[in-house]
Amino acid sequence: MKDTKSSIIECAFRLFLEHGYENTSLSNLVKASGLSKGAFYHHFKDKEALHDATIHYFFIRFFTSAEPEEVEPLKIEPGLEEIVGELYSGYSHLIAEIATITPDLSAYYRFLFSILPKIKPVIAQQIAAARLRIASSVRRDQDQGRFSLSLSPDVVADQCLALIEGAGLLCVLEGKESIDTVFRRTIPTYLKSLRAIAVN
Repeated sequence: MKDTKSSIIECAFRLFLEHGYENTSLSNLVKASGLSKGAFYHHFKDKEALHDATIHYFFIRFFTSAEPEEVEPLKIEPGLEEIVGELYSGYSHLIAEIATITPDLSAYYRFLFSILPKIKPVIAQQIAAARLRIASSVRRDQDQGRFSLSLSPDVVADQCLALIEGAGLLCVLEGKESIDTVFRRTIPTYLKSLRAIAVN
């Protein structure tokens, strides 16, 4: 069972998707929540605070796994497949959460571009962290002879990130398959092709 705050966020997200931030009034948000004004204001002081909470709930929290972790002594660092798997699983989970709010998954992209000025630094930081994790994994594999030295770790990282975002977008645009199905079909095949280059 969801708590009141999460329910308000989900109601607000639906309204922001349907009408946009500017065209959604605070009174619309209070009415959609089914709460009194006092109960609503107990959780959010204004529309901006609710908008920020919505952005965090539906976007930012799915990207926090891209942050590089402190490596403990004797801890095995994750491999390329594991890192890329975490990234596409986070994306898939994000889309699944949005699907519970609206069947129109293109709403994710509309909302993302509408909030981009507000979250661009955070997104850029998360992309940089993911790129660093992938490139570091490729370098480790190169050092151990499991990856061709002819492949640039930075280029492989950019290709992996582009494949995740691109496969997600194509899936949403075509609407034929679930995003998880598309990821599981395309991304492991790409990673295997990189490994094949390594042994040739």
